Amino acid sequence: MLRTSRYPRPTAILAIALMSASASAGEAPSAAQEFIRALDAPDSAAARRQEAWQKLTESGKAPPRAVAAAVEKARDRAWQRLSQFIGTLQGRKPVAGLRAAVAPHQAKVRDVVNGAAFSKEKLGAAMAPIEKAIDAAAVAMEEAERFKPLSETVHEMETYAAGCGLRIGWNEELRDVLIRLALVAQHAGGAKWRPTLDANRELGACIDPAEHACIERLNIHRILLGLPPAEIDLRLVIAAKKHSEEMAARNYFSHDSPTPELKTPWQRAAREQTKAAAECIAFGSDSGPTAFSQWYYSQGHHKIMLGAGPCVGVGRGGTKWTLLMGGSSMGAPATNKMAAYVRKRYEAGDKPEALLELAKWCAANQLATQARDELQRLLLLAPDNEAAKEALERIRAKKQ
Repeated sequence: MLRTSRYPRPTAILAIALMSASASAGEAPSAAQEFIRALDAPDSAAARRQEAWQKLTESGKAPPRAVAAAVEKARDRAWQRLSQFIGTLQGRKPVAGLRAAVAPHQAKVRDVVNGAAFSKEKLGAAMAPIEKAIDAAAVAMEEAERFKPLSETVHEMETYAAGCGLRIGWNEELRDVLIRLALVAQHAGGAKWRPTLDANRELGACIDPAEHACIERLNIHRILLGLPPAEIDLRLVIAAKKHSEEMAARNYFSHDSPTPELKTPWQRAAREQTKAAAECIAFGSDSGPTAFSQWYYSQGHHKIMLGAGPCVGVGRGGTKWTLLMGGSSMGAPATNKMAAYVRKRYEAGDKPEALLELAKWCAANQLATQARDELQRLLLLAPDNEAAKEALERIRAKKQ
């Protein structure tokens, strides 16, 4: 279900074949070969896989591409099996009746959100039948005998995926949100929305797992109300993240930035080559679903999340959060320079050397604004970095 183009499959398959050939030629299997065998064995047990993974990673070196390719295939299998299992739940009453249970209440909730007398109590009363229905369906899913081993395998494979660089990060909160999203999408949504959800799984692997969880928690809500899921626009993600980071660094909380060229949400989105229709901000949350809940109980923010645009981006800086709606489809992320920039920015983190390389990559790919942003961020972390100072001066001179 979750695809990535980070590792070209033909090259990786060739690497696996070469590793297998060397082992069959009489050489002692390497730690990578042992782990791949543990993944592929029909009778493979989690304990064996985890022991092999520990031996593979104890040196601190990144796993080779062949391992990443094997993990990618194993992760896809795990999600596919879980998805097929969720499909078989159609025979269980709380799941089978989910769409019929929520449909009569969708318009009422939307009327409360858009009405003149909005209140937390009215929203709660309107949502109660929908929440009761989805909670009952989730319980039926979780009580099924096959659910626990399937969900544990998904969690295990996604943890390996994060360790191989196939995704930025992974945690149980994101797992739980994605599984509930799969349940809602199959039994309360529509097949026409699957392309958006598939795209979001790929794009979500490029960002912080808490940000991804926030977006997909929003999409669960949208589908339950009969609305299409919002597609992730990585350009909105990075515009939102930079605003949250600035709010955290400069200790303010406002839609208006004190930096003139970043003053409004529209300016910040335009700098990242996209458009924003509306913005929500929040502070004090450590998790994505909690940030969503803060906006959920505010009428203005709730209206934005349901109707301000087809795409979404969420970015956090510490416990400060920004959500932007608007944007447009990312098209083919594998060939999109801005998508590549966002992935590289998350991978670089706060490491000065990595940020300098990122700035160089941006400059070489005609992303001068982003190169300048990364050099300025680097200098906040390492004020005496002469290479960053010189590179920033060169970019400023070209702009003049």
